[in-house]
Amino acid sequence: MVLWVIFAVSLLVFILSYIQNKRAFRNVFLTLISLFLFIIAAGGTANRSPLGVIIIFIVVISGICMLIAPFVFVWAGIVSIKREGLSLPHCLSIIFGVGMWGAFLFIIYAITVYSESTIFMCLIALVAIILCYTLFTFVGFFLYSELCLIMPKNPRCDFVIIHGAGLLKNGEVSPLLKARLEKGIEVFRKSGPDTRLIVSGGQGSDEKVTEAAAMKKYLLSREISEDKILMEDRSATTWENLKFSKELMDKEKQEYRALFVTNNYHVFRAGIYARALGIKADGIGCRTALYYWPNAFIREYIAIIIRQKAMPIFLFVMWAIFSLISLAPFN
Repeated sequence: MVLWVIFAVSLLVFILSYIQNKRAFRNVFLTLISLFLFIIAAGGTANRSPLGVIIIFIVVISGICMLIAPFVFVWAGIVSIKREGLSLPHCLSIIFGVGMWGAFLFIIYAITVYSESTIFMCLIALVAIILCYTLFTFVGFFLYSELCLIMPKNPRCDFVIIHGAGLLKNGEVSPLLKARLEKGIEVFRKSGPDTRLIVSGGQGSDEKVTEAAAMKKYLLSREISEDKILMEDRSATTWENLKFSKELMDKEKQEYRALFVTNNYHVFRAGIYARALGIKADGIGCRTALYYWPNAFIREYIAIIIRQKAMPIFLFVMWAIFSLISLAPFN
């Protein structure tokens, strides 16, 4: 009973945090903590000892993270390179998967061979901290992102913002961008008679036209009235997509609500930017090809972690302090 009370308290804290700010990074940690406490409480109900449940949980998660996940990431990277060409963005999942294996094997090898060396033990601790923090936040980010996607959204809004993506060489929309446009059309048709679409995307160095122009052309071909389409054709980043779209919306209405449409892996970060810009908006995600998803999600994860520097810096400082204490000579 006590375990269920603890879980209920953690769940309540998560719900209150979600209501207060659904894009707060703390929700990533609260999601995992609540899930962890639920598993412990459920194990207690099944007459399992909490310690035994924790050990089983750690073993299962470690097995998934260290054995199954890297294979999936490496496979996705290889498929991405075959279909999209060799580039750093398409290699991220391979680097991530191999990096997980490398860190895990380094820890095992160093503990086995250099357990008597204080310096190596400090290095092992640093690698373990990096590995654990990465896995913890990555899994939490994934679970919370999926939760945000399945939460019901009110389709009634004043503007539907469709984020741009790369165009084909002939200037037509790519399959990735077409999926966003189709989802945007679906949302637009449910949103009410006064809703307007904003197509957002500038012109890349290798593109014949702006993404906004190609998107507008596609919408017109899908029988969307031209007076319902606003073009934002200056942006080159997600932040600019939302910033310049906000300028358009501010000119149209003083008070408004928006929905932005992008791929499912991109919704969480776009939501953080929207809140930072003061836009009242929810995100709608469209499906992403399975092989493409790991690389794209890793890019999103890296972008989020770079913005959340406080915890990694704190952990590094604590590691440095304890390492200096461990290495300091005592007479």
